[in-house]
Amino acid sequence: MSLLGPELAQKFIDKTAKNLEYNVNIMNDKGIIIASKDSSRIGNFHEVAYALLNGTLQSGVVKEGQKYLGTKPGVNLFIDYKDKHVGVICVSGNPENVNAFAQLVKASMEVMLEYEINVEVEHVRKNKAEQFLYYLLFEANLDMSVANTMADGLEISKDTLRACIIIKTNSECDPKKVVQALVNAEGHSYQDIIIITRNGDIAMLKAINIERTEAIKNYKRIITEYLNDFYEKNFIEDDENKMSITIGTLQDDISKYRSSYLHAQELGLQMKWKKGIYFFNDYILDYIRRISTIKIYDNIYSIYNDQYNEQEKNFIGEAVEVLNRNNYNVVSSSKELFMHRNTLLFRLNKIKETLNIDPISNASHREFLNELAYYFRQK
Repeated sequence: MSLLGPELAQKFIDKTAKNLEYNVNIMNDKGIIIASKDSSRIGNFHEVAYALLNGTLQSGVVKEGQKYLGTKPGVNLFIDYKDKHVGVICVSGNPENVNAFAQLVKASMEVMLEYEINVEVEHVRKNKAEQFLYYLLFEANLDMSVANTMADGLEISKDTLRACIIIKTNSECDPKKVVQALVNAEGHSYQDIIIITRNGDIAMLKAINIERTEAIKNYKRIITEYLNDFYEKNFIEDDENKMSITIGTLQDDISKYRSSYLHAQELGLQMKWKKGIYFFNDYILDYIRRISTIKIYDNIYSIYNDQYNEQEKNFIGEAVEVLNRNNYNVVSSSKELFMHRNTLLFRLNKIKETLNIDPISNASHREFLNELAYYFRQK
């Protein structure tokens, strides 16, 4: 029996994807379209989805002019559950424009699938705290009056500053051991809520139980110290390599905690199992770039395409990325670029003269040039 059924798939379309400007299709493990914004396509065979699932096709990107049965141009991505491909989700349109949307839609679909499966499995809801957190993070039709009632029953403060921590572990690491270690770590509070999700991730709403101004200033340090204690008391160094930890935004209201979870999850997709502790607030620009389509950048920066040849655009894309990483320090950047300092200054001055900007001394000019370079790299 397929884990991905038509009712769940269409529920996702109706509740989430209907707000997107692009058509979204969901295919089951047989390559059949089981849900779509375009109802006329439901029941059709989708050749690319079927080929992806049986391994005969490696890429789900379909460009204009490519002909596949029941398939339009767009981006097709696996829907995964417990490291298994259970279906395919497609966002139709120009692949360059819809790729970021497709990644987010895929992530949202997988979250919803995970939740719905957990609803069906009785033992997952071991206690009221787990029920509350599952409802708060995964319920498609979240009713805040219900969430508030559940929180009151658990004596959980509804306006405490909290950040969501997601710990991803591989198959060698026991999630129950991880949860117990979190509970035992110095800094744990009864206001902290922890669950093991269906795919084995640990999701935790970590309460920051100090005065608001101090919490905003020091929450990263507090969480880092807590997680370091969690590591040091319970795990050897090799165990740390089996975990990836991302922390979402700091939120102060029960209705906003889900946002922190989604931010932590989005950062996890970006980090791709890098060892360490990562805070969403350190990667906000990367997040904004991920959710912005190339069309948005095109509308802003396309006029500069004809201003430079391909070699110049490649240089701007590479050099500005290095300059930004080095806080526009020309000496450090020239070393990283394997370029003489005077050569880098000469080329940078040409950019400054052409665009009439001064990114070294003017912050707004620097932001403009950083995004122009990002645009050239994407093109």
